[in-house]
Amino acid sequence: MADITATINPQTSAGPQKVSVTLPAAAAAQNSSLSLKLLGDVDTTNLDDGALIQYRASDQKFVTRTEIITTTGTLVFNCGQF
Repeated sequence: MADITATINPQTSAGPQKVSVTLPAAAAAQNSSLSLKLLGDVDTTNLDDGALIQYRASDQKFVTRTEIITTTGTLVFNCGQF
């Protein structure tokens, strides 16, 4: 899959570059049987309205959470490299 990037620069009067993602097939977008919670590496045990998805390295699964808890008082959102 190709790298997808966007450049956001406050000095650019036109705004950020347009980013688009193409699905593998148009039919997939209309397939109502596709569900994130059915994937084997997704834990939706605590699925609730407004939940976020976060990666849990201990069991290599994505988990849904409604809280972000910090023991240091500092939150750093490092969303990886794209």
